[in-house]
Amino acid sequence: MNRARRPWVPRAGSGTPGACALALVLLACAGCSSAWRTLSRPEGDGGWDPQRRAETIENVGRSAGVAIDGRSPAARERGPGDRPLGAEPPESRAIPADAHDRSPAALDLPTALGMAARGNRRIAEADKQVEAAAARVMDVRGRLLPGTAAATRASWYTDPQRTDVDLPSGLLPPGTAIPVVTVRAAQNTVVNGTVLAPLDLSGEFWHALRAAQAGYRGEQARAWATTLEQQLAVVRAYYQLLEAIRLKQVAEQTVEVYGTQFAIADDRYRNGRLTKNDLLTFDVARKNAEQEVLRRDLLIERARWDLNEAIGADVDRAVDPVDERGEPRLPAVDESLHLAWLHNPVLVSLVEEQQRLQETVTSLERSRLPRLNAGGAIDWQSQQILIPQAIGSGFVGFSWDVGTDLRRESQISAARIEADRNRIALERQMRELESAVRTAHLAAIERLEAYRTARSAVEQAEENLRIRRQQFDAGRAQSDDVLIAENLLSQQRATLATALYQAHVRRAELQRLIGLPIASE
Repeated sequence: MNRARRPWVPRAGSGTPGACALALVLLACAGCSSAWRTLSRPEGDGGWDPQRRAETIENVGRSAGVAIDGRSPAARERGPGDRPLGAEPPESRAIPADAHDRSPAALDLPTALGMAARGNRRIAEADKQVEAAAARVMDVRGRLLPGTAAATRASWYTDPQRTDVDLPSGLLPPGTAIPVVTVRAAQNTVVNGTVLAPLDLSGEFWHALRAAQAGYRGEQARAWATTLEQQLAVVRAYYQLLEAIRLKQVAEQTVEVYGTQFAIADDRYRNGRLTKNDLLTFDVARKNAEQEVLRRDLLIERARWDLNEAIGADVDRAVDPVDERGEPRLPAVDESLHLAWLHNPVLVSLVEEQQRLQETVTSLERSRLPRLNAGGAIDWQSQQILIPQAIGSGFVGFSWDVGTDLRRESQISAARIEADRNRIALERQMRELESAVRTAHLAAIERLEAYRTARSAVEQAEENLRIRRQQFDAGRAQSDDVLIAENLLSQQRATLATALYQAHVRRAELQRLIGLPIASE
């Protein structure tokens, strides 16, 4: 009778030495294979796996306020039932009218600037650079402070070491064994502590510290330049958003005018009082105006995204900017230049870089002299063969790099050349700064004059359009004449809507060049 053979299953507690050895060999080979890939390939073992990379992107994305799963954080809070912007069906060619009505948060410019100071990522990066520069200063300062080192070693030997004493014959009484002296015990622990204080009589380390501190101040100036640049980005995006909203209103007014004009022209065409060519002219103008509204919607969205990115909010966050109708106040150009020479962060960073390079040259020159140091040490051992077990010591010494390899001289020459190059860069920056200040000042004045001119030009363009319409009704003007008048009115309305905002932006550009905080007025 044949019995079905049961597969062999190892019982708990029963092991096969061959299988265990094979498993250990396989594990060792796997570890060696991973180590070999890390050592032999330029990409190493490939780094994190795709899942770890995806988790990292998702975690950082939540902190960054971006749409990881296709929806912004605000959209995720609204729930899956609400349709986010951009989820319209493909056949929809227009941006929905409620695209900006998703519970927009009212935002004025001072609040936006305050949010940028707390949430802008570029400003945060610059702050971290300043912290790193502070750590470098601490590193250089440590060259002036005493250094302490401690070492210990515990040793175990198979046997203690002994030696016989060679005594003259007859010195010991008869029958006395010759003494044996232990010179090293079988176990011994040695502890050593050393304190080394530099004696910077040449001033090498002091000048190196001053160079590092100048580098820190330069990093502070560069961080302030980044802050001003991001504040300017906030101002630009803020007024671009206001400008885009106002221009959309102008475009909608133009669509309404062209729609009314097309309806009148169509009625006249049906009654035989207007040619087909004139009707088509009004129809084309109406469709172009409708397309302009769509383009303005896109510009509004882009300005909103830029503003949210600059202030550190969620990129797709709805924003309702508070309008600004006051004219900016401008300082005189001479006062602007005087303030720029004192506060422009780029100039300040170059001046600090000049000091850093000069202090570096001095430090390298002082390193030609011997470096003196003094300190003390204590040594302790556990074996009691020698007395005392703890011994203290003090010492004074010096080290001297004579510089026969000429490496130090090449470093000094390179630092001097860098100092000269930085001085030339400082001159170039001052020339460019003066030109930029004068340009920004005149540009702001020009935009203010354009705004003041447009206020009266709109009234004149409206009167011109009214006259053209009367002439067209009386048959004394063509459809092109009416369209030209309507285009002129649209241009003046657009200038009126944008010139004031552009003047505020030009003033912000001037403030950034001056180096003072960008204010909202």
